[in-house]
Amino acid sequence: MSSESYVLLEKVRGVATITLDRPEKLNALSTQMRLEFGAHLQDVATDPDIRVVVLQGAGRAFCVGADTSDLPTDALAWRDRILMAQQHHISLIKMSKIVIASVQGAAAGGGASLALAADILLMADDATLRFPFAKLGLIPDGGCSFLLQSKLGVPVALDLMLTAGKMDAEEARRMGLTRRVVPASELKSATQLLVDSLLSLPHEALLLTKSVSRQTWVHSMEAAMAHEADAFALATTMPGHQSALVAARARR
Repeated sequence: MSSESYVLLEKVRGVATITLDRPEKLNALSTQMRLEFGAHLQDVATDPDIRVVVLQGAGRAFCVGADTSDLPTDALAWRDRILMAQQHHISLIKMSKIVIASVQGAAAGGGASLALAADILLMADDATLRFPFAKLGLIPDGGCSFLLQSKLGVPVALDLMLTAGKMDAEEARRMGLTRRVVPASELKSATQLLVDSLLSLPHEALLLTKSVSRQTWVHSMEAAMAHEADAFALATTMPGHQSALVAARARR
């Protein structure tokens, strides 16, 4: 494991910013990055001074999902990796902080799942949410299928997942997944304006609102995620995934 950190945490006046900082790999998540990300989440979740959390990616993409050079090699290891991602996303959903995903460029696979786990999705006009799982012979992970159906609705969510589809920022706004799309050059300033707006409001009211709203859809999430982890592990052993891996390696 490298001694270099690829997930950065900055805390300033009640705001924790977690940055995926591997821009040369489009912030693809390695095992090390997942471990670092989890440690930062635990730190933030237990810090009483933090009121708002910002998730962001360095460079031209938010996060393109798993690092294909650092993939598990058997079904049980895959299951453990998926369970780790799920726990990270559940932590974001349940933590007593308001979580913003500030997304530019591609948010693909597990990166899209991460963005969906935020309370508020803020997208640059060049941002896309991509769901390539079926193309890879896999199923959506990190709670993606549950979150996408809960936040977007079953018909559109199924269409995206079954066709390995993608959704650009304008479509995401039109379909109600976000109400905030800004020019890419203004993403940083728009994120700061949103943070400042949240900090100006009574924090207790925001937390109670998040808690009450969550109850309308989150009660069955953990059961769905348990099934997801088992199904994903099974999918990694199937011929479709093995063929997709061979094709992907041939392209490289």
